[in-house]
Amino acid sequence: MKKNLFLLLAMLASISVYAQSDDNATLDFYGFVRIDAYTDTYKGVDAGHDVFYLLPLYAKPGGVEDFNEQRSSNITAIASRLGVKIKFPEVAGAKVTGLIEFDFAGNLKADPTLFRIRQAYSLLTWEKSSLLLGQTWHPFFGNSNVPVVAGLNTGAPFSCFNRSPMIRYNMKMGGLTVSASAVSEMQYTSPMMDQADYSYLLTSNHAMRNGVIPELVLSAEWTKNSVTLGTGVASKRIKPRMMASGTNGNSKADEFLSSTAFMAYGRYKKEKFTVIAKSFIGENMSHMVMPGGYGIATRNVATGEETYTSYTTWINSLSMVYGTKWQFGLFAGYGSNLGTKDALWDSGDGKAKTCGSFLNMQTMYRVAPHISLNLNKFKVIAEYEKTSANYGTGTINLADGLYNSTHRATNNRIIVMISHYF
Repeated sequence: MKKNLFLLLAMLASISVYAQSDDNATLDFYGFVRIDAYTDTYKGVDAGHDVFYLLPLYAKPGGVEDFNEQRSSNITAIASRLGVKIKFPEVAGAKVTGLIEFDFAGNLKADPTLFRIRQAYSLLTWEKSSLLLGQTWHPFFGNSNVPVVAGLNTGAPFSCFNRSPMIRYNMKMGGLTVSASAVSEMQYTSPMMDQADYSYLLTSNHAMRNGVIPELVLSAEWTKNSVTLGTGVASKRIKPRMMASGTNGNSKADEFLSSTAFMAYGRYKKEKFTVIAKSFIGENMSHMVMPGGYGIATRNVATGEETYTSYTTWINSLSMVYGTKWQFGLFAGYGSNLGTKDALWDSGDGKAKTCGSFLNMQTMYRVAPHISLNLNKFKVIAEYEKTSANYGTGTINLADGLYNSTHRATNNRIIVMISHYF
């Protein structure tokens, strides 16, 4: 990997020398070296050695209650970043810019040291409209209206965290920007029911790809003076299975699952004070790194044909920051699993067949105050983050996919992050 990284840097450097001598194209490098040091009291999903912490992961192997309630600590630099801003020649009367951005968190679960593409897109900009082609932040991320925290999770799973390939058209009308996007999936994906059953399904975005239609998102953002308001609606279709297996044998599956999600946010920013509030409610939102997914609603035992129902999740967050050189901030989030739209299928043992992330989470919350020092090209931030989740225990209620009893798991995290920018 080091050899490949060296070659890439050498190539970019040589391109930069050439580009700077050409009036038609320019490159501008940027990035930062970032060091995270953190300690936890309850293990999570182990994304990037837990540098990307979501929720405490309740487990009871061998009957050992709160098995994951164990102290741990780590120091890592995988969140360091390198990017290139590009200015291209004009196309069809549009100013054309681009961006390529990398970091070292390629596969947060299996190998969090891989060099990966974060963003890679071209942007054509006219007087009152623009067209983005490539990979960037999901429209539900909220543009620049992002919670200010020390953790790499940027507020997830209490806020959308997703970068995906897309085609996005923006129309500006004064202070209002309306956007229409067709969004695919790459690293942040919708899970597939039979992903683990067939060895040739090596990549994780088959459910979306086999759904044929990309996720369609309509969003709008309005800004006036110190106030910004945004909203959006997303429609997604996936194909949970490729093969139906029943007592009569196997056949091609032909069932799809459609889901809808909504979001809204507001920001007030004036002088030293900024406050951002966000809210999400939707079905099957696990691809946004939020709790969600789906389950089997009906199944024909003979043919293996199935229908599916989505879990609905409601999530809210609030971020406040005051100061410039010295900043004081607070992040707070709350989320609730509202259950499935339809009843889940009972195979006869009272259990449900589901697919997604944190589906037995019933409620969750986070409180994270921080203090930071901001100097020229340098930042250090210290944060205490308390994240708690109530997990369903006992017997699942097949009528809505929820549980009557819960068990609380809580993580207390202290994190110090240092960044040098260039």
